[in-house]
Amino acid sequence: MATPLTNYTVEMEHTGLSGWISYRESMVTLRFAYERMLTSIYVFIPGDEQWSAYCRSSGAKTATPRRSEIIHRLVTELRNQQAPSMVQINEFGIEIVF
Repeated sequence: MATPLTNYTVEMEHTGLSGWISYRESMVTLRFAYERMLTSIYVFIPGDEQWSAYCRSSGAKTATPRRSEIIHRLVTELRNQQAPSMVQINEFGIEIVF
């Protein structure tokens, strides 16, 4: 049986060359802006110091200690959806290179 921590979805909302990526669990919804470039997509993720405030303002306090886990889940799902050649993670986001 899936638990709230293993049952999640990642959806892209397109609005031209940019949009939103929604990460959802049963009691958590987080949205991240992204921009599409010529050869990649860049997803903007709040840095370590901003993550707690972002989770509180999104009504997702339970996600506060789970930044790394959520980023890795986003990467896994975006790899499946976008078929990239490379993924790079840095302090402020994820770059998916085609």
